[in-house]
Amino acid sequence: MASSISSDSIAILDPSVLRPREEPLDAVAEPALVVRAGRGDRVAFAELVRRHQGKVRALLLRLAGSPSLADDLAQEVFLRAYRGLVGFEGRSSFGTWVYRISYNVYLNHRTRTRSYAALPEDYDVRAAAPDDAHSPPRADLRRDLRAAIAELPERYRAVIVLYYLHEVSYPEIAEILELPLGTVKTHLHRAKRLLRQHMGGGG
Repeated sequence: MASSISSDSIAILDPSVLRPREEPLDAVAEPALVVRAGRGDRVAFAELVRRHQGKVRALLLRLAGSPSLADDLAQEVFLRAYRGLVGFEGRSSFGTWVYRISYNVYLNHRTRTRSYAALPEDYDVRAAAPDDAHSPPRADLRRDLRAAIAELPERYRAVIVLYYLHEVSYPEIAEILELPLGTVKTHLHRAKRLLRQHMGGGG
């Protein structure tokens, strides 16, 4: 389980508990927000959380499969991000950096629970890919794809989720997963081959 979070920490993460903003931050460039947040501006950090919490939770949900676990891990991600902003050098975007934290938090959880060999019992394959309820045949395909993604080895699942569902570039995936670029491309190629096999398309 994720570490417990104090009420003070919740105040860091939840924009709703902050005082009304003195200035609108919606249009402020992200690098400027990062600088302000690194200087201790909690309102600026809350805006960063607002911009990225949906994507972070979606990534964790697709990796972990459990909505409640994704929520717990997402809180841990942003706590780590807040504490680590002082050392953030800006060599990558904030989004790439927080994705890397997300993946590491997920791996740490898996290590603690010693569950590398299998998916969690409550793994929800519906979390593995977006919904499409408007076309029954397409919905069936989506359902099969979710199941196929859920059964991929973990290293392949992460690459597929980041590349296709989060539209992250090869270099960014390499940075997030801390892998050589060539390894990322190899993982993606093998993952696609496994998906084709699962979906009945052969090798």
